[in-house]
Amino acid sequence: MQRTEVLIIGGGITGAGIARDLACRGAELVLVEASDFSNGATGRCHGMLHSGARYAVNDPISATECAAENTILKRIANFCIEDTGGIFVSLKNDDLDYADRFLSSCKKTGVAAKEITVEEALKKEPMLSKEIVRAFEVPDASVDPFLLTLGNIESAREANAIALNYHSVREFEINEGVIDKVIVENLRNGSVEIFKPEIVVNASGAWANKIASLANLSIEMTLDKGSMVVINGRLTNGLINRLRKPSSGDIIVPSYSSSIIGTTSIRVDSPNENKATEEEVDFLIRETAMMIPDIAISRAVRAYAGIRPLCGSDRSCGREISRTFQLIDHSEQGIENFISVIGGKLTTYRLMAERVSDLVASKLGLSGSCKTAIDPLLSVNREDIHARIASSIANRVVRKSLLFANDVIQRCTEELRGMEVVCSCEEVLRGELSYWCNHQDVKELSDLMRRTRVGMGYCQGGLCIFGLLSTMIDHSDRDPMELLVRFIIERERGVEPVLFRGQLKEEFFKEHLINGVYHLDAYSRGEYEKDLER
Repeated sequence: MQRTEVLIIGGGITGAGIARDLACRGAELVLVEASDFSNGATGRCHGMLHSGARYAVNDPISATECAAENTILKRIANFCIEDTGGIFVSLKNDDLDYADRFLSSCKKTGVAAKEITVEEALKKEPMLSKEIVRAFEVPDASVDPFLLTLGNIESAREANAIALNYHSVREFEINEGVIDKVIVENLRNGSVEIFKPEIVVNASGAWANKIASLANLSIEMTLDKGSMVVINGRLTNGLINRLRKPSSGDIIVPSYSSSIIGTTSIRVDSPNENKATEEEVDFLIRETAMMIPDIAISRAVRAYAGIRPLCGSDRSCGREISRTFQLIDHSEQGIENFISVIGGKLTTYRLMAERVSDLVASKLGLSGSCKTAIDPLLSVNREDIHARIASSIANRVVRKSLLFANDVIQRCTEELRGMEVVCSCEEVLRGELSYWCNHQDVKELSDLMRRTRVGMGYCQGGLCIFGLLSTMIDHSDRDPMELLVRFIIERERGVEPVLFRGQLKEEFFKEHLINGVYHLDAYSRGEYEKDLER
């Protein structure tokens, strides 16, 4: 049995942010995550660092929160942010009065917005529709949610926090209104671990009610599915938003070598209802093509969905629910040392973490203050790295590898095949994969994908999968076929809704390669599909 001051449940961006904040205040803590870090809603968002403009008219609290946090994150976490800027555009048939309300609302909520001419907008974004009639510049940006989460995890670890992925909470033992013990299963080896915390923080997102039920409690929340489509190639220089009341199909986010379009808003009953559909893909392409016409003829390579845990349960439409967050002290319901946090945005995770940490600190009597708005998330000695490897490669490795960049570069330059490109779509080196294969957090091939972007390109792993597997099995005693099939299934799920035009041809080729050449069709996938569903 392990004693700890704080046990945090959930390894998305909110839980990771709380871990960093509390650890920097001197708290003793353990974070547990049932899957890999950022594998829930955090890793299934569009990667938009909101300026707040999207919510200025109808959700001013969220707009103000986003505006302030946008500025802070650009300062403390620039390693994972591409400060592209953004433009809101009105089309001919849009409500033009909304644009005036938008500008005045931005001023009231502290969102930086400036009207520019249509000509200026088209110069900035040549692929914009010629049907736009008004345009406004805002400080939106593109953020890598995987790196942001891992950055917080590693920062917390630097401050002596313990963070464990693939550890699932199974049971609470409650004694006189206090969670006395938390029973956790180690999914790597099936063992059971027992934690005795002073405070339990429920930051499990869409699974918050499942965790609350372990204490015989329930949380009023709405599960809202948002689907997105990955388009091959960057069609815009910055983020593009439709200037209208927030609705589906009005966001385009440039991300690495692709464009992400979204999103939908559909109420669901379970966190597991996170699969995008063909109908959603068709709708999103049609709607966003009204802003960028070339989307209609571009290649969609993947579709995915995340489940938003929104505050409240009395409304049927997710768009009507505020994107602000709610902090719940369950002492009012009879459990003295249990706290839950729901809602919010990726952009406001740090503020959420600060508020949660303030409450935890007051309960524990911690004297340390929040430093996360001031201290940089991570720092890397770039000069040493650039002296050892080409700048173009160094920049990519530094961005992806965080604190470990020096060690990753060493692996790439010292191993015989370390500089070999395994994934040409995302320019991933074998040395990068080799380094992460040995990391304590990596269990699946998809874990490598989240840390290096291997398999995230236009072929969705079809051309790099065997190079990826060969690196993994050099450092793992896992069944190679199990690793391979689980990764194929995960990639196929995202490709199914976009099987048309270029991607359909790509999948026919991959089918021949995987089944026709390597005969994987003779291998049963059933047990792994069921496991992934769970």
